[in-house]
Amino acid sequence: MKITTKNLEETHDVAKDFVASLNAIMKNDQMHEGAIVIGLSGDLGSGKTSFVQGVAKHFDIDDKIISPTFVIQKRYEMKNHKNFKNLVHIDAYRLERPEEIIRIGWHDLIKEKGNVIFVEWPEKIAPLLPEGSKKIVFEFIDPETRKLEII
Repeated sequence: MKITTKNLEETHDVAKDFVASLNAIMKNDQMHEGAIVIGLSGDLGSGKTSFVQGVAKHFDIDDKIISPTFVIQKRYEMKNHKNFKNLVHIDAYRLERPEEIIRIGWHDLIKEKGNVIFVEWPEKIAPLLPEGSKKIVFEFIDPETRKLEII
């Protein structure tokens, strides 16, 4: 599905719909094992972190969401959510080899049901992404407009 957004509010609306789809997955798929992993691909400034901010907003996370470029990973607890425990935001941009992601507890993160993991620059860790990972590709069109392709 391809979607064009004209401003941040529209990007957050897409994030809201995406959260609804995640909720549906968890409600309808009792056999789902492990975390839900979503790769966010696109150039710098294409809207990846803005999208995660919208997701966090719709998961009622009050923390300020910023790109974890230098810390690689940030975890936000979802205290009031029935189906999910944590939103995990990873920025793999600075990783030189896929194996470097293992140091932050990658295998445990992806095994834990209730984690929703967003990985910016997933191509950096592609061999370690679990089967069935979802992907969203972001494209910068102009300072206000973004194109998102949810795969």
